[in-house]
Amino acid sequence: MSKNTKTQLIEIILPKGRGDDIRELLYEHPLENYWRDALDDNQTRIRILLQIGVVEPVLDILDIYLKELPDAKAILLPVEAVVPRPESKEADTESEQDQDDVKRSNRISRHELYDDIIAGCTLSSTYLAMVFLSAVIAAIGLVRGDMAIIIGAMVLAPLLTPNVALALANTLGDTELAATSIKTAAAGLTLAVIIGFAIGIIFPADPAIPAIAARTRVHWSDLLLALASGSAGVLALTSAGQLSLIGVMVAVALMPPLVTAGLMFGSGYVVQGFGALQLALANVICVNLAGIVTFLIQGIRPATWWESSKAKKAVKKSLFIWISLLMLLALLLAFE
Repeated sequence: MSKNTKTQLIEIILPKGRGDDIRELLYEHPLENYWRDALDDNQTRIRILLQIGVVEPVLDILDIYLKELPDAKAILLPVEAVVPRPESKEADTESEQDQDDVKRSNRISRHELYDDIIAGCTLSSTYLAMVFLSAVIAAIGLVRGDMAIIIGAMVLAPLLTPNVALALANTLGDTELAATSIKTAAAGLTLAVIIGFAIGIIFPADPAIPAIAARTRVHWSDLLLALASGSAGVLALTSAGQLSLIGVMVAVALMPPLVTAGLMFGSGYVVQGFGALQLALANVICVNLAGIVTFLIQGIRPATWWESSKAKKAVKKSLFIWISLLMLLALLLAFE
């Protein structure tokens, strides 16, 4: 039996006289409440209160239905509290559908996740400014060997969202999102190294500083840490506020090794610079690999069967690429 009684409200605005069949379309999904009223300008409003586990399939149905109606929109709204509190629905977890409902009850809908990620993976002046500031803070912390400053740069974590977006794109087979996330991530990664390089020329860094030395080599423990942190990052992003993302940002931060690489190149320590780049690459590989697997376990998939077929091919291809890169990295570690 699911104990999660968190609810959300869907508000639908559509032309007057339409929408009479919406409740019938949703007959397979349990709705807590259903209201309908008339608005000005010949419009009708329908409000549906439902538990979080059925939000995603209901939005999938409404997406198809409302495309045929001019100026029709469905808006998903958070619900802070409901009195009296809705009772938990008992679920027979033996069926595949019920298992999917239980998975969705522990995460936000695919639609919310997509909107949240799109906002953070668009290449914009704000994103570049965040990368710049995070890189400068990380560089200062590394040169001074001050972990408090380095953690400050980690918490900003502007490079995490584009990589999670790439994992989501590979899970859904969304080529447009994949292209956007790759472009944004590449710009951020490059800018971080350039900032580190410039600071390394002006203020040469000592590779013996513990904070720097720890980021110029990849250890087996770094791979395990990145895999665990990447999975935790996806769980935090999809948990509807139930988990903290701050600790994950610190654990799987991409900025310090990238800035370390730039600092080492700028200071003339080429070998240490490539070692730091190797660590950054390991984090990118593990975040994407763990992200795809975690999204799949959570039951995140496209709405339609033809999109699902495309997504399965994308998942297989991306898993093959990331696993191959991880194995290659592991071989390099084994022969060092």
